[in-house]
Amino acid sequence: MNAGYVRLSRDDDKRNYVSIENQKLIISQYAAEQNIRIHRWYEDDGISGYVFDRPGFSQLMEDLDKDIDTVFVKDFSRLGRHNAKVLLLLDEFRERGKHLIVIDDSYDSRNPEDDTIGIKTWYNERYVKDTSKKIKRAIGARQKEGSLRTQPPFGYARSHDAEEIIEIVPMEAEYIRLIYDLYLNGYGYRKIANHLTAAGISTPSMVRHEREIKKCSCSKRPVALQWSDGMVKAILDNDFYTGTFRLRKRARATVHGKDKRIPKEEQYVFEDHHPPIIGKMTFDLVQDEKAKRIKYHYRGNRSLPGSPDFKISNPFRNCLFCKDCKSPLTPIIRKTTCGQRAYYICSKYNTKGSRYCPKAHLIETQDLTEDVIACIRLCRNFLHEAIAGYNPKDFAPDKKSPEEKRLELESAVLEQKNRLKTLFFQKVKDLSGNPDKEALITEGYESLQNDILSHIHSLELQLQSLNDIRTEASDERENLMSPLDVMDELLEKKNLTCRDVDILIEKITVDQMGMPEIELKYELSGFLPYSPANELNSHENKIIHTVMNLILEDMRGYTSAKYLSAKLSEAGFKMNSRQVLPYIRMLLKMGIIKPSGNSRKPYTVIKSYEEIRKITESNLHCYGDGRWYAGDGI
Repeated sequence: MNAGYVRLSRDDDKRNYVSIENQKLIISQYAAEQNIRIHRWYEDDGISGYVFDRPGFSQLMEDLDKDIDTVFVKDFSRLGRHNAKVLLLLDEFRERGKHLIVIDDSYDSRNPEDDTIGIKTWYNERYVKDTSKKIKRAIGARQKEGSLRTQPPFGYARSHDAEEIIEIVPMEAEYIRLIYDLYLNGYGYRKIANHLTAAGISTPSMVRHEREIKKCSCSKRPVALQWSDGMVKAILDNDFYTGTFRLRKRARATVHGKDKRIPKEEQYVFEDHHPPIIGKMTFDLVQDEKAKRIKYHYRGNRSLPGSPDFKISNPFRNCLFCKDCKSPLTPIIRKTTCGQRAYYICSKYNTKGSRYCPKAHLIETQDLTEDVIACIRLCRNFLHEAIAGYNPKDFAPDKKSPEEKRLELESAVLEQKNRLKTLFFQKVKDLSGNPDKEALITEGYESLQNDILSHIHSLELQLQSLNDIRTEASDERENLMSPLDVMDELLEKKNLTCRDVDILIEKITVDQMGMPEIELKYELSGFLPYSPANELNSHENKIIHTVMNLILEDMRGYTSAKYLSAKLSEAGFKMNSRQVLPYIRMLLKMGIIKPSGNSRKPYTVIKSYEEIRKITESNLHCYGDGRWYAGDGI
């Protein structure tokens, strides 16, 4: 049985373009002249000859062992453009006893006496590599100056009026912001993807497909109907949403090889290239959060927005550690007779016991929140003026202001226009001196002129985009809250979200007594002239003084945990009977009370009221660098 093989790829030279049908016609005419009939056709349309994993070609090689005896092709380049593989293929045909006829190159596998076969196949490969080199050079030049036009990601679209302008799609931008907010509130890729799918939000590929339908140009790319982890991760990784245009992120070393990631320092980066959807500070917070989650194996919140159990369960998920074993503290919620108890405990102690960490390092969730807010309040009161004028962007290295960038771009445009003038005068000079070479000189100068004009156009687009961003920023500046306003709002609501902690807290370590050591970001803790530990301990001192005064005011001669917890709660220190036990132990150690053996009157007051009054007037704890609480002794 006789077969014909035809192939066409996009990298073929259009001037020597031969269609699939023309190849079939040439093969059919040659076969007819030899009184041969082509029984079957194999073809690969739009596939490069440099690769040999082609559907039609693979089927042909498979059928050689079945019923194919003779194969006709137009020329060697149709078989392939890889020199070594084509030569091996010719040997394979001879070894398998199959007949191969290459019409234009006058090759017959039964009489392979042409000594120029290697040269022909080498030239075919060289053509592909030269074409690839030219394309890479052209793309690289456009990447370097930022004029390469790429498809904007989900959340953006090119303007209908001017394709070079990238605009924000408002509804998609809201979804982008939602993804960033959910991630900063403790949710992982899978939970965010499930939430977006459940909410009926279109995936990026669905949006792309809808736009293609409107333009009547549908591609063969698959359309995902549900959000996936990868889609969410791609959005959280992409700094395009901060207004940054990044080119040459990937490159391939060989023709049709695999793309390899280029290091960030070698990529071409253009800041403030288009309007941002996400602020750079938010983007940086997300990157820090991702690094911490990987390091500490964070699993994310279990509930979804809109569900009955939706809550931010662990705002301190990536900054709370045991002071002794350095392990993260894990949140625990237990049901008690008084309701619900929430606290943090050393994860290593909780899972492996005291052999691996000496103490539980337990701290109540409410106590930790109050301690952190108290520490923030200290910074707010002492650093009032510094915080009011604080701008996180000031800490970004090597950042130029929009005005400096505008002046640089204007200077670059002027420089390129001057080059264009110089080029014009040089062209006139060369033409006057060599009139017989007018066509050659004109062609050479046109290429240089087009390069300069393209560069000018790219610079003007960047300048226009920068001016648009400056206008939008000036319009929104009046609506922005100052850092001091943000801090005051946090102190007023008296609770902390994951985002609040990510912005303000660098690290918290908890000692064996359950007292936190808080380190704020931006080195704010170092500006305080006194120790936050002392201020946090003063809260404990107030509770101790209140307990002593309750003993002093109670004229019954005995006390109980139930009585003290009720009175402390009335005084603003909400405690149950169990939480007041450390203060009972403190009173026992000081010799103020002793166990009575009577369950109705469990503790008898044994010191006189005058002695108790003297104790309350003294400084119960000496301030120092350490942390303590009621059970830590006097």
